[in-house]
Amino acid sequence: MIWILLLSAISAFAATALSLPTVIRLARRFGFLDQPGPRKSHAIPMPYGGGIAVAAGCLLTLAGGLAGAWFIEHGTTFGLPPEVTKYARGAVSKAQDLLLLGGGALVILLLGTVDDRRKLGPRTKLLVETLVATGFVIGSERLSLFWEGSFAADLAGGAVTVLWIVGVTNAFNLLDHMDGLTGGVAFLVCLFLAIIAVVTGQWFVAAALAALGGAALGFLIFNFPPARVYIGDGGSLFTGFVLSTLTVTFTFYESGGTRPPWAWAIPLVVLAVPLYDTASVVITRLRNHRPIFEGDQNHVAHRLLALGMGPRAAALTVYAMTAMTGLAAILLLQVNALGAGIVLAQLVLTFGIIALLDRTGRKRDDRTP
Repeated sequence: MIWILLLSAISAFAATALSLPTVIRLARRFGFLDQPGPRKSHAIPMPYGGGIAVAAGCLLTLAGGLAGAWFIEHGTTFGLPPEVTKYARGAVSKAQDLLLLGGGALVILLLGTVDDRRKLGPRTKLLVETLVATGFVIGSERLSLFWEGSFAADLAGGAVTVLWIVGVTNAFNLLDHMDGLTGGVAFLVCLFLAIIAVVTGQWFVAAALAALGGAALGFLIFNFPPARVYIGDGGSLFTGFVLSTLTVTFTFYESGGTRPPWAWAIPLVVLAVPLYDTASVVITRLRNHRPIFEGDQNHVAHRLLALGMGPRAAALTVYAMTAMTGLAAILLLQVNALGAGIVLAQLVLTFGIIALLDRTGRKRDDRTP
């Protein structure tokens, strides 16, 4: 099965990377550009459309995999061995989840792309995101809150799931504030979640994560500082939505199973960097009485720049932070209660240090004339 994951990642990577030069040309031709401004880091207009290439690479790969599984289930094995074809039925059984995920992701992509072009209001975006997330919860999966079998549990689980999807979707949207961040962080998050999916035998989720990770890596080639194309709100919202819904589809803990109860924290740990960045920015904006969705220079990467790092060094530092949390998440599956407590305590201390550096960078930036 590992080679199928590699095929999924390589297919999405190739589709995204090969389509981006055409996307860049079309964006320039039709004026689909991010113009320079007071809060922008680029001095010349930059083409949007990277998110369209990422979505195409990811969704076409998933659609191709689902179609292949359907043919295998109906007797066309393509010469594949039984140890591979035996997974086709499981993949076909996930067709409804995949269709809901893909349909919702396309709506989110369209929402963000229109926002890139016409600048929608935050209330409009939040409303559409909430409706799409609610539709996914009703038609597919929701988070379990450790108790089942009652209307209250279903309602509470559904509400938390909607908040999770909308929160992670916007966390990746806010993360898109510097070259290389969205693509690099998304790739690493997909990598570590895919490893955990393989370890726990969740091959469908692993294949979907491989597709999104491959597409993110294909985009990163064109977006690592200095960027040649931007992912835009369309791409960052798409990436966050797909990741959030895949974590909902993921089973991290089963009552009476072999996985420890603290495994429920895995998605929070893997996604700790974008979630921390979002929380710190929102708190800063509220403290300064500024609109939450108004851009500024208060993100973690901006603070690293204020401390003297260059754009590439800042991006690599954020990657290292994401890799650290990803490795910690893998450990949560392997350790006992004491080990889990130590892992989580180390993460809290690490982000405390990051917060101190963040505060230092903010003070230094404020003193800059």
